[in-house]
Amino acid sequence: MPTAASVKVLRTLPEFEGIRHEWESWPGNRDSEINTYLACLRSNPATVRPHVVVVEREGRPDAILVGRIDLSHISCHLGYLRLNLPAKILCFVYGALRGNPSKENCDLIVSSVLQSLSDREADVAYMNFLREESELCRLAKERPSALSRDYLHVTQQHYAAALPPSVDEFYRGLSPKVRKNQKRQAKKLVEHFAGNVTVRCFRTVAEIQVLVAEVGRVASRSHQRGLGVGFIDSAHTREQLRLKAAKGWLQGYVLYLAERPCAFWIGDINGNAFGSDYVGYDAEFASHSPGMYLVMRVIEGFCDERHERVTEVDFGTGHAQYKQVLSNHEWREMSVYIFAPTFKGISINIVRSFIVGTDQIIKKILARTNLLQKIKKAWRGRAKPKEALHADA
Repeated sequence: MPTAASVKVLRTLPEFEGIRHEWESWPGNRDSEINTYLACLRSNPATVRPHVVVVEREGRPDAILVGRIDLSHISCHLGYLRLNLPAKILCFVYGALRGNPSKENCDLIVSSVLQSLSDREADVAYMNFLREESELCRLAKERPSALSRDYLHVTQQHYAAALPPSVDEFYRGLSPKVRKNQKRQAKKLVEHFAGNVTVRCFRTVAEIQVLVAEVGRVASRSHQRGLGVGFIDSAHTREQLRLKAAKGWLQGYVLYLAERPCAFWIGDINGNAFGSDYVGYDAEFASHSPGMYLVMRVIEGFCDERHERVTEVDFGTGHAQYKQVLSNHEWREMSVYIFAPTFKGISINIVRSFIVGTDQIIKKILARTNLLQKIKKAWRGRAKPKEALHADA
């Protein structure tokens, strides 16, 4: 029989000291690590206050769900068109659940979230990409009432690669086609730039200003920037990088071709895993595949430098060809919304359901007619930054 439990919500920073020991002792994703979370609270201008759900058993914390209240918006996409719905959001960070993920604890946590929404603390709660098979994901989908339930969950594949102890073993784990193509492309790139190809790793607080400048230069000329996503230089981003560097976690890689920054890969070391945060390349150099070249060189370094103790690369959520060909482990994750039982909460649910539902129907139709990839390619071409398009004009 499970022991009697109680639930409380921490809404102020001083309250965290009572659970700091347990919070720091529980393993989990870097986003829900206490110092990373506190840095996010300080640097995110949209944040109103903390919101951490704590389940206690026998007077001691047994599980927490790490979140915050933001004055922000819910983005609804119709193709590459976006509509922002203003809302007060109870946002739970990626990897928010720490401690004992038992069915009983997850049920108590979801009950607390539902109560906060009923008490009008927020218009909507957002569960940031939960493992699809997890108890928390199931309850977040099933427990809300009919009008508060999310009927259009966004799912994405999460990719990771367990690394062998040598570069040769890593390449043997790839398909023959991928192995051949990567070695051929790497040789071609090095020959084209007459060997003037270098990779620099930024790790320290003192290097952040240079890292941000170099990465910002590349990001401004990337396809992601044209679509309004990817690396953005902001106070929040710099604070996150500063914290990771101060803790010794930061790994910011930049590829230079003829002394010009052309690609970047920024992440951090979490235990034995390198977690990917930002990746991009200068669209002008797309024919040389600089992004893939950089990723391969970094992974080779992890295989060679076992003192770094990196035995896994976590590529994160979202489909990308490089993730698919390099990963040997994947699972599905789902983001779940729970809408408040209020006029505003239900209205947001209706509008979002209509827009997202229409988008999903159109994508299914296009996928059946093989038009989806052609349209995506055309959009990316239109979204290419002007700097990249006219660099040599």
